[in-house]
Amino acid sequence: MSMNVSQYGAAGTNLILNAGIRQIESEQTDIAWQTSQGTTSSSISGLGSDQQTILSLSPKLAELNGYQDNLSSVQSRLSLSSTALKQVTDLAQSLNTQLLGMLSSEGSTSTATSTAADSARMGLSSLGTILNTSDGNGFIFAGQNTSTAPVTSPSTLSNSPLAQTISRLVSGLNDSNSNEVFSQATTASADNSTGMSVFSQALSQPADQAGRLQSSAIIGPDGSSVQTGPVATEGGQASSTSTGSPVRDLMRDMMIMTSMKGMASTTPGFTSLVRQLHDSLGKTTNQLIDMNTSVGVTQNTLTKQQGIYSSLQLMVKGQLSNGLNVNLAEVASRSSDLTLQLKASFSLIADTKNMSLADYL
Repeated sequence: MSMNVSQYGAAGTNLILNAGIRQIESEQTDIAWQTSQGTTSSSISGLGSDQQTILSLSPKLAELNGYQDNLSSVQSRLSLSSTALKQVTDLAQSLNTQLLGMLSSEGSTSTATSTAADSARMGLSSLGTILNTSDGNGFIFAGQNTSTAPVTSPSTLSNSPLAQTISRLVSGLNDSNSNEVFSQATTASADNSTGMSVFSQALSQPADQAGRLQSSAIIGPDGSSVQTGPVATEGGQASSTSTGSPVRDLMRDMMIMTSMKGMASTTPGFTSLVRQLHDSLGKTTNQLIDMNTSVGVTQNTLTKQQGIYSSLQLMVKGQLSNGLNVNLAEVASRSSDLTLQLKASFSLIADTKNMSLADYL
């Protein structure tokens, strides 16, 4: 008898072998993915017992990455704020040095005063430009309204309605009204009306209210946030000698100095006004330094926070790696074993096709 065995039991054997081949080929597909990507599986369902861990850790890592991105953005803005505040402080200190010289016999001449006035005029334009510093995503001193420049027209500050008003006040200076001139200049500088304020409509607020306009960024769980920088017009309570805002006070003092061009120690009220300006710029300088110090403290705090998040990121990545990443040496060995099994299976199928029933007996 020489009937082909496939008429009897070989068909069942082939079914079993073919099922095994499909299983081996499926495993080879997984091995190919693991070799090329370095991870356990191309799908969540292929992660086995690590599935729940991976599902819970992945969102946490994404959340930490988001916090780190926000912290980096805030740090960048704070660094620009610190540099800008340093530049503004340098302007105030430079002008105050000139004022101090104007109190001496050599510095109180009309020539020396005109030089100081020209410096103040140029300083106004520089101040406006500094306050309009942008990080590419928005103006850093604009508070929440980052798309609108804090100073409406930096190049024309010395010719603005505010500057013209202060110039008229200074032109009426005499021996008995220097305090009044300074007070009225302060009132004008604190005026938030559209026709008088040199700042954007959003920032034209009393100094003790402008601080509420600060923008913030989420940097931690439960919505914890941090201020991304100072507002150009923020400060404290206004008085007869201060707008409450160090930036506005500096701008006022610059406009007063600009208006004193051509004056000298013989000008009625000159010495008294110069002394008031000198005292005011000294206070403004200290306030600007305090603002910059506050920015530095925030930066230090955020640097520590970034360090904590970096450590947490490494921990989460380590846990994810344990569940996702594969040992490539083990994968290569498994791939070799599967290849041998596949060859053996195909060989068996080929052999069974030529077997007779007698081969089973």
